[in-house]
Amino acid sequence: MPLALKKNARKTRNSYTRASVSSKKGQKASKLRMPAFLASGFGRIRGLSGLKSLAAVAVLLMGLGLILAGVCYTSLWLYNKAITSDFFITRHVDVAGNVRLSRDMVLQYGDLKEGDNSLAVSIAKVERNLRQTPWVEEVSVKRLLPDRFVIKLKERMPSFWVHREGTLYYANERGVAIAPVESKNFLSLPTLRVEAGAEDAIPFLARLMKDIQSGVLPVEAGAIASITLSPGRGIEIYLEDREMRLSIATDDWEGNLARLGVTLGDLARRHELRNVREVRAVNGNVWVLLNQAVQN
Repeated sequence: MPLALKKNARKTRNSYTRASVSSKKGQKASKLRMPAFLASGFGRIRGLSGLKSLAAVAVLLMGLGLILAGVCYTSLWLYNKAITSDFFITRHVDVAGNVRLSRDMVLQYGDLKEGDNSLAVSIAKVERNLRQTPWVEEVSVKRLLPDRFVIKLKERMPSFWVHREGTLYYANERGVAIAPVESKNFLSLPTLRVEAGAEDAIPFLARLMKDIQSGVLPVEAGAIASITLSPGRGIEIYLEDREMRLSIATDDWEGNLARLGVTLGDLARRHELRNVREVRAVNGNVWVLLNQAVQN
């Protein structure tokens, strides 16, 4: 074939091929494009589906709300029935650990009484009321359904009387005031007086009362009329029935206390205590002062 014809034939084939490719691309593009009326139809379908979903969620939430309201109403109805039922009336209140406070005083301070509905009683409120009273140091209240409460107390125990602004108070073993002395809870105790400059001797008060109770110091607690803390004499004990003073220096507490106890025991064996006005234990020695009549 002549060269010119070959070139013409090649051009013709290339033109046909490009036309075919362009035609196929156009067909693909036409396939991808969606008619306008179909696109709007699909949008309406999606909109209806969304509205149905929202309606379903709203119905579900409404149903849950009704169920919750029903549960709350039923619970409230049952609670009202319970707190007005005779089955839960308080018939027994057990009190333990009370020493100074009577059972009636505990119930009064705690604002708890037999006949109250046990479910309507606030345990936290009863405990708070009792802790606010001066005598109660610790308290726990337990509810035993249907009709019983158990109250356990730890009271502040008084060891002395102290004067505060013209009023006589019960005080603990550290001299801290607890409550005013009243006729309804009267207890005779030694009067405590702390002189200026003798505050460092206050911690020895607890040791003194413990040593008296254990018998290390042979003195009856009921015989002590007053105790004075003095910067010069230490702790002074006045025994009203014998009109006798005992003085204990705190610098060597155990030694002074032991020597004082031995001396008192020796005087008692010799029946000479009635002639003694004062016994002082200080600086490793014990000094015995006799009554003026005996000295003369």
